[in-house]
Amino acid sequence: MERLKAYFAKEKEKLHNLPTFQAKVEYIWQYYYLWIIGILAAVSIVGYVIYRYNTALKENWFFITFTNTYADVGNGSKLWDGYVDYTGFDTKVKNVEFNNLSYFDCATDNASGNEYYEVFVAHVEAGTLDAVTMEKESLEALGSSGRLIDLNDEKCASIMEKYGDRLVYCEPYDEEYSDEPVPVGIDISDSILMTKYNIYPDSCVLGIGAYAGHLDAVEQFLDYIFTKEAE
Repeated sequence: MERLKAYFAKEKEKLHNLPTFQAKVEYIWQYYYLWIIGILAAVSIVGYVIYRYNTALKENWFFITFTNTYADVGNGSKLWDGYVDYTGFDTKVKNVEFNNLSYFDCATDNASGNEYYEVFVAHVEAGTLDAVTMEKESLEALGSSGRLIDLNDEKCASIMEKYGDRLVYCEPYDEEYSDEPVPVGIDISDSILMTKYNIYPDSCVLGIGAYAGHLDAVEQFLDYIFTKEAE
């Protein structure tokens, strides 16, 4: 500490003896420019991190994946706008994520090793994914993988009360879990996803992620796509 004090005292004396302000600036830059650049860079990085921490959207109101479609149903689409207006979700506070850039088919071998499927599984396991839409055969196969919630779960009681007559079943992924077909999907083939947006050629089924955290938002989505206001 004493050496450091002595060093700065000596530097202060050198600066004091320089004849002009410009000479002092040139001296500081010549001998300390690396320190100056480093400090400015550190301040910039810290400032950016603080800004991103305070402004980045860290959570979702709702996250749905529309697989295997080229329909305009992603973020910022009319479907997205309508749902946000319908729910009143403030997208400046949390995200409403409509992902329509995911291509895999669990009814074939195409899902094995498919990078879209791997990302999908990661979202499911992390509890990020709330819902997914697929054609019926593909969703039945996905349900047998254990990636979708059993709609008999008490957490889905409100959804089942409204949409329990639209169930799509799969063979259980684990015989110890059940030896009967398990309801994992809701047939929404007559919703605006098909009648207005034509996202699939034949059928459309919605499944809920095994660890979905926003079942109320899933229910609102189902309500929305069947309301007259959404047509």
